[in-house]
Amino acid sequence: MHVLKRAIKSNGSRVAEVILLHRIHLLAHVIPRFGKEANPRLTHHTSYELSNEFWLNKYWNKEFFYALSLS
Repeated sequence: MHVLKRAIKSNGSRVAEVILLHRIHLLAHVIPRFGKEANPRLTHHTSYELSNEFWLNKYWNKEFFYALSLS
């Protein structure tokens, strides 16, 4: 699986951008990457907010798999 990392500025704030809805083509299945130890503050409500690395599950559906397999 591919690894996605959250972009962080040098001052520690997140790099963010608004994406217009008509520019979204496909949903992506991402899973928090915990490493050797998971943050003890993680819950099912906070895992995406507190994590900085994620696995991109390209096997989520066949269209997504084929799109990533061609590159």
